[in-house]
Amino acid sequence: MNGLIEFDEIDEHLRMGDYPVLGMGSARRVFDLGNDTVVKVARNVKGYAQNEVECMISEMDESDTFAKVLYVARDGRCLVMEKAGPVYNFASIRSYYHVESNKDLFQLNNLSYIPRKYNLLISDLCRPVNWGVIDGRPVIIDYGFTGRIRRKYY
Repeated sequence: MNGLIEFDEIDEHLRMGDYPVLGMGSARRVFDLGNDTVVKVARNVKGYAQNEVECMISEMDESDTFAKVLYVARDGRCLVMEKAGPVYNFASIRSYYHVESNKDLFQLNNLSYIPRKYNLLISDLCRPVNWGVIDGRPVIIDYGFTGRIRRKYY
């Protein structure tokens, strides 16, 4: 995943405040790079761990359920991911998958494996801020918060 991105240049633009902030959590900030990608920047050790998890899941998962990580800095501080449009209401996710409840959603064949295989928390995955839309389909955009991360850091 390393390669065609100049992270030194991204860091310089971050210092100058050139990228709009799209979101912020306790561990990472997300900035719009303006080219259908975002950069997630670790703010602390929790953010580094979440970046690492997202890289691993993105490499392992062959579905189109997750926004893909495109590049990661060698030190893991920054990762570049596909940019997705916002999801304002989780009902839109259920509607897309033609289910009535969150429980039904994560019992679907193409989603039921996610909590088990990647140790992701369904309660976290049921938040609209963790989803986005790419090419008209919902994708999970924030998937760095696993059970292991929660136990270790929170």
